[in-house]
Amino acid sequence: MNGEGSAENTLEFGGKYFGESAREEEEEERGAENGTGNKRIKEMPIDRFGELPDSLLIHTLSFLTVKEAAITSVLSKRWEFLWAQLPSLEFRADSGAIEKVRNFVSWVNRTLAIRTVRSLENLDVSFFYHKCFSSDVDAWVHFAAKNKVKKLNLHLHCYDDFYMPPQAMYSCPSLTKLHVRGCIMDFKTTIEWRSLTYLHLHIVHLDQHLIDEILSTCPVLYTLYIEKCHGFDRMEINSPSLHSLSIAHFEYNDSPPLKISAPYIHKLEISLPMVGRKLQVENTSSLVRADIDYQGFTWHTSFVEVMNGASELLESVQHVKELHVGLEFIKVVAMMALIDWQFPQSRRELLIVAFDSEYEHSISGIISLLESSPNLQTLVIDRCSADGDSA
Repeated sequence: MNGEGSAENTLEFGGKYFGESAREEEEEERGAENGTGNKRIKEMPIDRFGELPDSLLIHTLSFLTVKEAAITSVLSKRWEFLWAQLPSLEFRADSGAIEKVRNFVSWVNRTLAIRTVRSLENLDVSFFYHKCFSSDVDAWVHFAAKNKVKKLNLHLHCYDDFYMPPQAMYSCPSLTKLHVRGCIMDFKTTIEWRSLTYLHLHIVHLDQHLIDEILSTCPVLYTLYIEKCHGFDRMEINSPSLHSLSIAHFEYNDSPPLKISAPYIHKLEISLPMVGRKLQVENTSSLVRADIDYQGFTWHTSFVEVMNGASELLESVQHVKELHVGLEFIKVVAMMALIDWQFPQSRRELLIVAFDSEYEHSISGIISLLESSPNLQTLVIDRCSADGDSA
């Protein structure tokens, strides 16, 4: 029957091809005669993972930290530099020892040097900055701008010398999120952040001209966070796109009050020291939510001044529908209540108060806020411990 039963025919049997099995047996027999065979070949593991495209491997590595992903470089020649192509590169150093910092800077430089992908989603660098590394950080910023970075975080712990970013940081239209710490921003620069939606300035010196430039040339800026910054006295925010403004922890007692005018913002967060620079908030007709707190509660000889400042803040946000009062601020309100302070009437409908049960007078402050809230619909008391943890 035309070679029925011969090894050349392939009859399917149990999911295998009988003819192929016969040929394999013949090859094994021939291999056995010369001391070799394909049995050993059949036992070798198949690198299925290595057959995947680079894009899928890089996506898999993106779930690891840069240090973890770098370990895969020992797997094979193909994996040697694959880890450096991650879309998000995060470098963090906790030590301020100069030798460790130098090693960290070298590691960042080597990583960026072997990267070949011409796009970058996120560059996040945090370390103890020394002036001798300014050219290195400049190179990182230029690298990020050249690769059209979307998110840039320069978290620099400075000793004496602050970092001065190059023009490349200001002329980066691809940026959507920027967080800088420990910098002196060049007041002569031109801002080109047309895609920026989030900006966090932390321990940054910038003059009045530059803050005006930022507020007027970022057309889609949605969130602005100013923390421990100085060099300017007013913020005229006239952009309809800016939705949320956060002001935190001014430390300069001899500076004039910071005046803020923001007719379009919907959310305002204020966290200030009890004594020090004052904040004057006006023209916030669109404001819906306000969060107010102090940085640390301490008895001070000018406590009347503190209470006056707290009263001014409450008056500036009396029209909001939602008020969040922090743990330290409610303590000041409580002391005001004990001396029968007259609180401004408000239109708030929701009141959320952080409550320290160990501070017995806090309840007096809550009652005073309730009495000045005739439209209140909801009260939330967030019980917190002295260290700020919610109970």
